[in-house]
This record gives sequence, structure tokens and C-alpha cells, in this order.
Amino acid sequence: MKTPTKILLTSALLLSALLCQSCSGTLVNLTYKDGQLINKRLKLCYNAASTSYEPVSVGEAYGYYGDIDMTLYEITGLDPREWLTQEYAGTATTIFYNEDIVLPTLSEMDPNKMFICLNEAITFSIATVEDEAVIDELINLFENGEETEWPLIDSTVIYNLKFLSEDNYPHIYYNLIYGEFEEGCFLYERSTKRCVEVGTLISDIVS
Repeated sequence: MKTPTKILLTSALLLSALLCQSCSGTLVNLTYKDGQLINKRLKLCYNAASTSYEPVSVGEAYGYYGDIDMTLYEITGLDPREWLTQEYAGTATTIFYNEDIVLPTLSEMDPNKMFICLNEAITFSIATVEDEAVIDELINLFENGEETEWPLIDSTVIYNLKFLSEDNYPHIYYNLIYGEFEEGCFLYERSTKRCVEVGTLISDIVS
């Protein structure tokens, strides 16, 4: 004979299971067509952003793409009809954005803050830069400096730089990689493979 405690526990587990099923049933079903995730009924159509863009914070589950068993999540503070993200995986996280949106370049974001991060098992910031003159100089060097080759071996330091515009795009980071090598100090963008030398701007901050 079941005791009242066991009955209550069993009921709670059943209720929890039903709620989970109910939640999963409310996810927006997404399919893949012509390089986009879509839902025709809801008139949703998303493109995948490059690895330069990363969510600041991941919210509730919103959509599901069954072909590869992928759940898509809201980006906290943004309309999920316009922005979604994969489960957070640091700089490997993919953002999806509505086809009507034009993603900003780094200078168009007009960042006023930059986080210098180590990307290990957990990405964490070791320094925060709020000097807009330094940030603007880095952006100018990256976008207008002479392009060069990213050294492939023997780095002494590798950081992820996360740029944030608290006024214009407070929910999305723009990512670049910073590396120090015997050849010098460089900024690199994984998606475009653009690389420029930036001197001691970063090493002066973290040294």
C-alpha cells in the first residue's frame, strides 16, 4: 500500500513530466530550406550569423529543428521572431537572425566596452576596457589596417575580445581573436579570416 508521501511524490513526478511534455509541445517547429531556418505558417525566416556574433545571455527555449535535434533559444532582451541562438557554447555559439535584419559591422555597433577573455572550459573575462579611445583605435586598425597573415604556430597568448555596445546592441557581442606571436600582436576574425597587426594596445592593458 502506498503511503501519502509516496502518492504525493508520484503525483509530483507525473505532473512534472506532463508539464515538460507541454513545454516541448509549444516550441516553434523549424525546417531548413535554401540555407535558412523557416516556419511558413508563422512567416519566420532566419539566417545564420557568422561566428563574429555571440549572445550576451540565453533565454527560454523557443524553436526546434528536428532534422539535427537542435533546440533554438531566445536571446534575452530580444524578440525571438527576429533573433534566436543555439544553446550557449562560448564563441562557438551560432546566432540566427530574421532575414529582414542587416547585421552591423563592428564599427556600426559603436561599442563602448570590450572584454578580454580566456576561452577555456568556461569563457571568462580577465580585463574590461571602457576607454572608448582605445576601443575606437582597435576597431580602426582592424577595419582599415593593412591585412596580413595570422601566424599559425607558437602563440604566447591567445585572447577572445568581446565588444559590446550598451546603447545600440546591448544583447550581442562582436568577437575577435587576439594573439601574440614572435612576429607581433594580431587581431583575427574567424569568419572572414581578416588579420591585422595591432602593436601593444592589448598587451599594455593586461601586462
